[in-house]
Amino acid sequence: MSDLQQTRPAQSARFVSVRGTLPALSAANRRRLAVFLLQGNTILSEATVSTGGSFQLHVARDLIRESGVFAVLGPKGADPQSLAGRADLPRKALSSATARDGGGLGIDFAGLGISDQLIDPWWIWCHEYTVSGTLETASNCPVGAQVTVYNVTTGVSGLVETPIVTVTTDANGNFTATFNWCSRLCWWPCWPVWWQCWPWWWELDILAVIENLEQRLQVQSTGAVNFPASGVAPLRQPAAADLMTGVAFAASRTGAELHPDSARTALVAAKLADPRIRALFPWWWWCCDNPNIVFSASQGSTTVLDEDPNISTRWCFASGQTVSLTTNAQGVGACQVQTSGPCGFAWSSVGDEPGGVLFDNISMGYAVGTVGNPASNMAFQGSLNLNGLFSGDCTAFYQVLAGEWGGGSGILTGGNPARGGTPAVASEPLSVLLTDTITIWSGGSLTQQTVVLGPCSFHGIDNLYMTRAQRANPPAGVTGLPPFPTIGVGDLWGWDAPNLVLTVPAAELANPATGTGGVTLSIIPYDITGTALPTASQSYDMGPDLVLMVDTTALTTATIDWVLSGVFNSDHTPATLTTPAGSNCPAYEITTPGGGYVLIHTTVVDNAGHLYEYQIQTQYGSSTTLTANPADRDYAQAPSSFAAAATPPPYGVDAGYQTPNDLPLPPPAPSSPPYAAAAASNWTFVGGGDTAYIAITESCCYDFQLWAGKRVTDGQTFFCTWGNPAFQTVNITVATGT
Repeated sequence: MSDLQQTRPAQSARFVSVRGTLPALSAANRRRLAVFLLQGNTILSEATVSTGGSFQLHVARDLIRESGVFAVLGPKGADPQSLAGRADLPRKALSSATARDGGGLGIDFAGLGISDQLIDPWWIWCHEYTVSGTLETASNCPVGAQVTVYNVTTGVSGLVETPIVTVTTDANGNFTATFNWCSRLCWWPCWPVWWQCWPWWWELDILAVIENLEQRLQVQSTGAVNFPASGVAPLRQPAAADLMTGVAFAASRTGAELHPDSARTALVAAKLADPRIRALFPWWWWCCDNPNIVFSASQGSTTVLDEDPNISTRWCFASGQTVSLTTNAQGVGACQVQTSGPCGFAWSSVGDEPGGVLFDNISMGYAVGTVGNPASNMAFQGSLNLNGLFSGDCTAFYQVLAGEWGGGSGILTGGNPARGGTPAVASEPLSVLLTDTITIWSGGSLTQQTVVLGPCSFHGIDNLYMTRAQRANPPAGVTGLPPFPTIGVGDLWGWDAPNLVLTVPAAELANPATGTGGVTLSIIPYDITGTALPTASQSYDMGPDLVLMVDTTALTTATIDWVLSGVFNSDHTPATLTTPAGSNCPAYEITTPGGGYVLIHTTVVDNAGHLYEYQIQTQYGSSTTLTANPADRDYAQAPSSFAAAATPPPYGVDAGYQTPNDLPLPPPAPSSPPYAAAAASNWTFVGGGDTAYIAITESCCYDFQLWAGKRVTDGQTFFCTWGNPAFQTVNITVATGT
């Protein structure tokens, strides 16, 4: 036998099973009872009472014959103070346990008068508490999870969370937690010598009470205490929740700030050291008959909600109330789809939900963004999540049609809805794989499965997508769709992206010759028979089409032109080149004491007119940076700020530079065709050659980085192409001396 095998019996022998059965009690009482193993004021373990009235404890063997260890019958969830402070609770010394047939020990509560008549009065001081609520994601999808309720108490070093009960949400993300809540002594950290310590955030309120008592208290030379009949207004007991958060007497302490203060703590201690103050001080005001509630939630091993008691505690929270809880970004919801109301469809956004660019914030194909900010009037690029809302229960299939805009000439204006383009006259159905994820919450565990929504074919019609309302039960004859996952009875399930109509690469929508252009996206809905809607008998409310300006091109040019740049002395003469010509890392010596400057010439051009911003970022030494002049160039700047190069030193834009044109601002109405008259220069920023000035005062190796980006979005992020396309490293020595 191995050493490991030899130790197992010894390990198991360390604990002894202690069982017992209570006398006949009502089912309601048994449900709310527990048997506690209590040593002094410490609960060693707690065992619930079964529906048959039995219980089982596992006890360390060395406690069996130790005095002062009791099995105590009490309300489930009772705290040590409640148990230790109620000597009338039925209890048996653990040392009285006897051997049971089949092993272990038995403890007998017979003869202690346990009955419903004895227990019913307990529910006066230990009442049943209920809190209910909903758990949802930020996009209002119900969440299947385990929700734990905590009580928050005050400790010497801060707030302490104690778990009370854990429950599981239902199919709609709802939960109800019911537990015993027992009246108890106040949670002063040093109870029962309450005047020896307290949370620092109570101190201003404590002082407000003490100062009132001091005004009322008259101490004679004999030590006798008198109370004046008038002259000092009495205090009224504030709300317990205000006292527990330290703001009960905030109105009377103008200018006093609530923060830790050792001098204030010493002052409170000195005043409470006076037994005459302690005798009058109403410490019970800081008591509350209700718990102080916070919540956490988990999906399997993932924590999706963890409330901070410092900012989220619901102080002195009364029974019967409801809460609305929202998970963090890791929470996985299960959204259902809308099937009520009139049948219809409307585009809602481009980009993930919640968030994304709303349909109402798209004008002439562009995402409006933030007016007056460079992240405005943005074209679309990247992978586009197209969202829309199907209402009613008549849509089973749909096609997504795309039509290219025409008109205009050249890459700047060709097919651009904002620059004189003409609406599409023909459209073709898109055929891109569309999937969504369903989340299944079953028996306390969470699984996710990918579901294909299309393209599929039905009744001779290709490039169809199934709506989520019908995907679980497709009609006979549908081809191209794998089987739907099995959903168990009572399982909570739903869609990850219930409004996602199609995810399509912007390149599928742009003019293939230019990589840019406007596109009109529209929907053709079909019913469960494959008949296009509306029919003669079925009305259908169809919203306006979705028009997007697409630009899949990169910046035309984004370079640092070192041959047009240079290092200069402060008197504007060229610095001395100290490395051979053509070096990858040129080196210069500035001969004027105190330093000189560098002129960095860049060429940043976007022929599509969607330049967002560019700037030179300078780094040297240990995380040291320098700011160029101009600090940056962006779409929101006024055209007048792009001045031509001036000497000396010559920094500014080159001839032919195309400045931003942000007109019209705000965008013209309406936001759908036919548009107001458009100009070829609407919402353009092409750029060109530019020179920036950077002062140099120290000898070091300098890294000049060009950062640039286009004014495009995929609906989730505004700066899809923001990056560092070029840099130049230069070694510069600055002369010393006078």
